[in-house]
Amino acid sequence: MIGPLKAIRSARALVRVALDPTQLEEVFVLADLSEESAQLARVMKELRGDPRFAPALRDRPRLGRVDMARLRGMPEGSLGHAYAGFMDARGLSHADLQLVPGTEREIDWVRNHMRETHDLWHVATGFDTDLAGELGVQAFYAAQFRGPLPVLLLTVGFANTMIRGMDDLDRRMRAIVRGWLLGRRAAPLFGVRWAERWEEPLDDLRAELSLDLEAVDREVDREGPREALHRAA
Repeated sequence: MIGPLKAIRSARALVRVALDPTQLEEVFVLADLSEESAQLARVMKELRGDPRFAPALRDRPRLGRVDMARLRGMPEGSLGHAYAGFMDARGLSHADLQLVPGTEREIDWVRNHMRETHDLWHVATGFDTDLAGELGVQAFYAAQFRGPLPVLLLTVGFANTMIRGMDDLDRRMRAIVRGWLLGRRAAPLFGVRWAERWEEPLDDLRAELSLDLEAVDREVDREGPREALHRAA
C-alpha cells in the first residue's frame, strides 16, 4: 500500500502526463508506481512459470554500456546501425536512461531490462517516439505480457486523446491495434540478448522474432483497425 505523499505525487503525475505525455520524469513516477503494485507480483509469477522467459530470468542479460560510435560504424541494415540512427535522429541518449540503482534483485533486473531495451523495442517494431508510436509500443507490451504499466500508460494516452488529441484519434488507434497484433503474433522480445546481436541484419532478427511488420500493416489498412482487432481476439 502506497503512502499519502506517494499517492499525491502519483495523482499529480497522472494529470501531468495526461496533459503532456512528453514529461518523462512524470512517466517514470508512474513506472515506479506500477512497479510497486500487487499486479506486478502476479506478472512475475507468470513469467517464472513460462518456459519462454525462464532463461532470461536465470541469466539476467543486460544491455550494458552502449558504444554509439561503434554502432554508427556498423553496416547499414544491421541492428546496431538502425538503433544508432534511431537514437541520433530523435536526440536520444542511452546514457540518460533512469535505471533502478543498487544491488539487483530479480524484480530490479526486470525493471532495468525493460527500461534499457525500450528504444530497441521501438526499432524492432517500427514505431516512432511520438504519442501514437508510444501507444503502439505499449499495446505491444500489453499483448506480450500482462504488466500494469502498459495498461496505465494506454489509459493516460486515451485521456490525453480526449483532452487534446481528438484530431489524431484515427492515427493513435491504428498504432494501438497494430501494436496489439504485432505483440500477439511475435515471439517474446523480453529477454532477447540485444547486446550480442548488434551486427545482425535487422530484417533477419525481425523474421526470427516473427515481427512481420508489412503483413500487419496490410491487414490493418485493408480491414481497418476495428475489424483487424476483432479478428485478433
